[in-house]
Amino acid sequence: MALVIGNSQYREIPALKNPDKDAEDVSKTFRLAGFEVFAARDLTKLQFEEKFRNYLAAADGADLAVVYYSGHGFQIGGENFLIPVDASLKDAADMEVQAVKVDDILRQLRSRSKVQMIILDACRNDPFPRKDYWLRDQLIVAGSSGLAQVTGSQNTLIAFATEPGAVAYDGSGDLSPFSSSFSRRALAPNQEIRSVMAAVRRDVVKATNGKQVPWENSSLIDDVVLMRGTEQPAPPPDAEQNQQVTERGIQIGDVAEAIGSRDIPVPLGVGPVPLNLDFPAKDASLGLTLASYPATGTLSLPDRVLSPQSSLTAAEVDKLRYEPQIGSAAPVAVGFQIRVGNAARQATVKLSPNVDPCDQAAGEPLDLQGVVPGRLPNEIGGGAVEACEAAVKSYPGIARFRYELGRALLASGRIDEARRAIQQAADKGHIRALFALGSIASSGIGTAADTSEANGLYSKASDKGDLYAMAAWGRALFNGLGVERDTGKGLDLLLQAAAMGHIDAMKELAVIFKEGRNGVPADPARALAFLKAGMERQDVYSMGILGLPARSTPVVMACKAPKVITKIKVVRVPVSKPKSVTPTVSGRPGIKPAPTETGRSPWSGSGATRTGGDSNGGGSTGGGQSEGGVTGSDGL
Repeated sequence: MALVIGNSQYREIPALKNPDKDAEDVSKTFRLAGFEVFAARDLTKLQFEEKFRNYLAAADGADLAVVYYSGHGFQIGGENFLIPVDASLKDAADMEVQAVKVDDILRQLRSRSKVQMIILDACRNDPFPRKDYWLRDQLIVAGSSGLAQVTGSQNTLIAFATEPGAVAYDGSGDLSPFSSSFSRRALAPNQEIRSVMAAVRRDVVKATNGKQVPWENSSLIDDVVLMRGTEQPAPPPDAEQNQQVTERGIQIGDVAEAIGSRDIPVPLGVGPVPLNLDFPAKDASLGLTLASYPATGTLSLPDRVLSPQSSLTAAEVDKLRYEPQIGSAAPVAVGFQIRVGNAARQATVKLSPNVDPCDQAAGEPLDLQGVVPGRLPNEIGGGAVEACEAAVKSYPGIARFRYELGRALLASGRIDEARRAIQQAADKGHIRALFALGSIASSGIGTAADTSEANGLYSKASDKGDLYAMAAWGRALFNGLGVERDTGKGLDLLLQAAAMGHIDAMKELAVIFKEGRNGVPADPARALAFLKAGMERQDVYSMGILGLPARSTPVVMACKAPKVITKIKVVRVPVSKPKSVTPTVSGRPGIKPAPTETGRSPWSGSGATRTGGDSNGGGSTGGGQSEGGVTGSDGL
């Protein structure tokens, strides 16, 4: 699996010349090497979050996960950041809400793949005038050029376009020297990746007269080969076969018509799906070549992944499979060239990805093993249980459907059945299910609340990269909720969850920075940055708070416990009697209509109904994110 990003068209700073072309060239390289490629250009921060989440869902369980980035990137205090095209970095609080930390990318890859590679052609000079930024609990001054050295875990390779602290060049052509060399060298068949990178280093040093020296950190144990030996073409038919081909040449048209012009629905997120083309000819003299490869997704046979221009025998056509790319709903086309001797015909098959009704009805937001944006608990409607029961029956090995069945059962009040389904999903490896079990334990649904059990489950799911669990476990550690307080680790987990788009983590951080808690200094501007980030993600609570009447100084509001009214003074106001008869409600004689309520606080309720969170804080309707299936309260 490969995620390839090229950021060129920056909005607040001058554009870069090469990254979009670099990304296009590198994407083709990985495609030819048989990778499923998630390609993206000119990503904003929100677009990066969505693309990366879809990539992680597809990369779950991958042998090799690669992230290739070309664009602006620099270091602050030894931390490396990649810069989305909409970043302004004008305020000290902007780095942690506008940029992408390389360590966050690496943590997620570690939890999902056997081998990880991050390749960064991103060591341009820092173009932003501001040099001091908040990171965790320190205000760091950025003084170094380039990127800092990164240490990976076992079976990780991190490659840089130049050595730590140095600057990479765009070069004089359409491609950077680094990307140009990598695209060429990576396609050498049967070359181990460390040999590839050594060859790239020699090329770049020569091209830049020694000014740029590519660098990598490697803890690889396994050999990694991007391009396996090229496929052997089918042998040409002999003279006798040519005579037979001449006699049967008319079959080509029949074959092309049989498999062409078809529209095949392909379910999303269930693995490679057989296309069942029902190829009508099994003659060995018939050959097929992939004339056009799908724009997204992967074609494969049971024994190998196919790349563009792969060849197939007639016997292999009926074994052809396709796996659509998560996050891409557009139909794709695969073109075949069917040949017999010197005669050939083209045939095109349309493949249409579709989302299972269970995912549509009960998928959950920010589920890194999910395939849809998701619904909050209060948005799960009738028919969800039946849809998910059908999905579990059709795909018993897909843990996601069991978890979504549990969500549907929980929403319909069938608590015991829901707990069993969620436990089955967790046993099958669905990470969000661990968090949900923790939420159930914490809330005491159907049993006594158990904070210790909840924290254990949150911790386990957090280690596996689940964003909800990071926020819940981070909150528990930061505040010492049922566990020994660890302010530093708790703050780090909340920041990691917020960096991946978790709105409740952003609001929790806003409260921390507004008030100054547990040694973290108060900084209303930093709190405001997180509330603005929540607003950009359509969170109604952030919108409501930021929509308060303007003040001379920005103020972050926090809800406080209501005052208890102990005395009431009644003041009678003389009111003249109405001359007209009081109307009654139609069909209900003698019942007066309720008076209209007036004078409500401008932000009371924020125009939203709060449902579906856990006792540690949840989401909101209209764009928030819930944590579990029980009612709770937000940090704000």
